[in-house]
Amino acid sequence: MRKLLAIFILLVASAPAFAQGCAACTNAAAAAPERSQRALRRGIIVLMVPSLVILAGFAGLAYRYRH
Repeated sequence: MRKLLAIFILLVASAPAFAQGCAACTNAAAAAPERSQRALRRGIIVLMVPSLVILAGFAGLAYRYRH
C-alpha cells in the first residue's frame, strides 16, 4: 500500500511538468493552416515511434535477462 501511495504522489507531483511547453510555439502551431498542423502531428508521431521501439527493446532485454 505504501508503494502505491508513493507512486501516486510521484505521478501527481510530476503532472505540472507534462504541461510545460513553449507558449509561442503553441500559438504559432494553432494559427498555422490545417495542412501545417497535420504535418506537425505526423512529425511528432514519426519522432515518437523509434523512441518507443528502443524503449520496448530495452524493457524486453531487461525482462529476458533479469536475475
